Order: sequence, then C-alpha cells, then structure tokens
Amino acid sequence: DEPNALKACTVQGRKMMFTTHNNALDKIQKSLEEYLETKRASFPRFYFLSDDELLQILAQAKDPQAVQPHLRKCFDNLVRLDFGAEEGSIDILAMNSSEGEKVGLGKNLKARGNVEDWMTLLEGRMKVELTNCLREGLLDYDGRVS
Repeated sequence: DEPNALKACTVQGRKMMFTTHNNALDKIQKSLEEYLETKRASFPRFYFLSDDELLQILAQAKDPQAVQPHLRKCFDNLVRLDFGAEEGSIDILAMNSSEGEKVGLGKNLKARGNVEDWMTLLEGRMKVELTNCLREGLLDYDGRVS
C-alpha cells in the first residue's frame, strides 16, 4: 500500500504544474512589490512600514481609523488622531502625542481619497500647525521676558 503523499506527488505532470504555479506566484509577488513601491514613492513615510503593515492600511482605505495603529511608525511620537464625533467621520481634528499633548489641526482636513494623498495633506497641516504653535510660544515668551 503506497502512502497518499507519494501517490499525489508522482502524478504525471504534477512537477510542471507546480513550476507553472510557482512562476505565477513569483509574478504576483513582483507586481505587489511594485505596487507598494508606487505607494511608498507617493508618501515616503510609508517606507517606515513593513509590507504587511502597508497592505493592512491600503486594504482598509475606506476606514481612516485603520491607520491609527501605524501612526507612530510614520510620524515620530504621533500616537493618535482625533476624528469627528460622528461614527465613521473623516474629519481629522487633532493629533496626540504619547505625553498627552494635543495639537488641533484646524478645519477642513478630511481623510478621504487615497490614503497616501490625505496622509500627505495631514503631514503638511501638521507642519503648519506646529509652526503656529512655536510662533505663539515665542511671542508669549518674548512678552513675558521683556
């Protein structure tokens, strides 16, 4: 009595089938890597994420909250974004650090469209708002010291 594994592996044409499927799998893997590279090229902070993490974000592109677990890898010490109060809101209101600092992001910042596009807008708004906070802090300091 021959073992099932031996029977299955010695079927005529099985090796050719495995070779064909393996080649197709290699082609798919290469295409996936090229796709991820285009996403990383459009938002370079995605280079800080593994392929699996980036795929997780892209697969849930309709849900902006899906990016939350990966924020710290994309932005130094950014642990959470505050979204609007309504369920499924795409309005990004503020960013939060691990120290509990919260910086508002102004109005009309929305997480819609391609993830890399709204993340780029988020990055730009973060820079603007942090610059404003620094400016206000310097003016306040100058007013107290004088």
